[in-house]
Amino acid sequence: MRVNRYDQDEQNTTFNFHIIKRSFKYLKPYKWKLFFVTFISCLNGILILFNPKLIQYAIDHTIPNKNMNQLYLIAVLLLVIIIINILINLIKSRMLNRIKQSIAYDLKSDIFIHLQYLPSQYYETRPHGKILTRATNYAETVAQCLCNDFLETILELINLIFVIIFMMTCHIPLTLFTLMVAIIIAWILFKTSPKRREMQHILNNKVSNCNAYFAESINGISITQSYNREEKNEQIFGQLEAERVKASGDVLPYMNLGWATVDAAATVVKVCIFLLGIFLFYPATSLGTILAIASYGGQFWNPIHNITSVYSEIMDAVTYLERIFELLDEPLVIENIENAKSEKIKGKVEFKNVDFEYIENKNVLKDINFTIEPNQKIAFVGETGSGKSTIINLLARYYDTTKGEILIDDIPIKEINLSSLRSQINVMLQDNYVFSRSIRDNIAYGKKETSQKEIEKVCKELQIHDWIKSLKNGYDTVLHNNGKEISTGQRQLICFARAIIANPQILILDEATSNVDLKTEKLVIEGLDTLLKNRTSIVIAHRLSTITSCDQIILLKNHKVHEKGTHQELMKKKGDYYKLYSSQLQ
Repeated sequence: MRVNRYDQDEQNTTFNFHIIKRSFKYLKPYKWKLFFVTFISCLNGILILFNPKLIQYAIDHTIPNKNMNQLYLIAVLLLVIIIINILINLIKSRMLNRIKQSIAYDLKSDIFIHLQYLPSQYYETRPHGKILTRATNYAETVAQCLCNDFLETILELINLIFVIIFMMTCHIPLTLFTLMVAIIIAWILFKTSPKRREMQHILNNKVSNCNAYFAESINGISITQSYNREEKNEQIFGQLEAERVKASGDVLPYMNLGWATVDAAATVVKVCIFLLGIFLFYPATSLGTILAIASYGGQFWNPIHNITSVYSEIMDAVTYLERIFELLDEPLVIENIENAKSEKIKGKVEFKNVDFEYIENKNVLKDINFTIEPNQKIAFVGETGSGKSTIINLLARYYDTTKGEILIDDIPIKEINLSSLRSQINVMLQDNYVFSRSIRDNIAYGKKETSQKEIEKVCKELQIHDWIKSLKNGYDTVLHNNGKEISTGQRQLICFARAIIANPQILILDEATSNVDLKTEKLVIEGLDTLLKNRTSIVIAHRLSTITSCDQIILLKNHKVHEKGTHQELMKKKGDYYKLYSSQLQ
């Protein structure tokens, strides 16, 4: 399992043209709109190229002949071309923005949907800030590149071809001189592009590290303040930012190389055209022609300047694309097999010789065997790290076993459709999350159609109906920031209601009452006794007084089943469970 921290650079990927080809699928739905934009842009580019020709004609013929009517006509034509150019650019800009936003939406949707189904270990081994960077910053930049940059490159290349054609009609030797300089610059950029890409990868990593630490710091701000870690954290962030600034400085010369070289070449070539034109080709070549070729020379370098600028952006976007496709190619690991069954489960659970390891050759569970009959209530106890929560994760199929088999109603768990399985198994954790929406919406989160009557019935059983009604907006009270405006215990009780209202056939309570006080816990357990009827329930608890009524208690030790039986049976054995229970009583 790969592990990555906020201060650890991600592994660099290798460039592959398949990535570019693969990205074109996001352009395909908008191909006709892009074709229209390309067409009007080409038309616009051709119209603009007539400006030097009109000026050449005016200098060589209209002005010497003092033909004022013709001069006025040329002026009007130049004005019309400028107006058409402005209108076309406005239409182009508006259409491209809409297409870009659509591509960004498609990219983000694919990322979001894939993230919904990735296994837990993906999130446990990567800072969430780095994941968020790929889903937001990278996706926006890639959308800009696919819509604008690629299209601009094509348009500028087409424009360049037309400029060369018009230049050839004016003066072939000066055109060839200009092309020779352009080829030299293209060669320089081609040779420096691998290093440019390498530097960009390093910068991306440093930016991602900063974002990851930002996210981690915000999530843990209360711990930071309670331990007076502000200054230390500032130092860490300062170091990460210093690395980002250095990486940005290292890549800057390669980013500036293209446009700086092109600008210098454009100035030199334009001066050379005037000098060569006047001292070498004049008067055989007219002054109007020399001015026209010089003007075309300027237009020749504009597309090259734009292409080199876009090239830098494309190089950046390619590195972002690699990261995005790396995420999208992340294997689901936990997914449906072919012809997976959608079964209405009764609640029988069986673990057969189950081994599991998060990290290779380091078992968390060893040879686990037990059976839970439908509607039974079973409890797991044991010291921290003994594997209690791992058993729950395997049963909800957040992970698959390394060895052995899990069966539900005598069907291997891998043969049951994931959606069907998880809709009938609900895990109530020690520290649950509430969303930024109303209490009613939070309780009904796991069930599409839930009446107010059902919600109130469950809340009354859990002894929280009166408290909710006492709030200013009752069940319509909106929670924010994981319910920080209510107590931890109240938040946990809302999550209890959410778990029950989903009506799972198997309900798992993983230290679910640890965040409520003893009085509230007693009331909750009384309510649960009613709510847990006719469903299989699995409890993980450190307070053993809450599980004495369970049909079966399993004590885990050294990652194995150490003791198993009812409370009375285990107390009679006077083994580890007896010692643990007695010590808690004392």
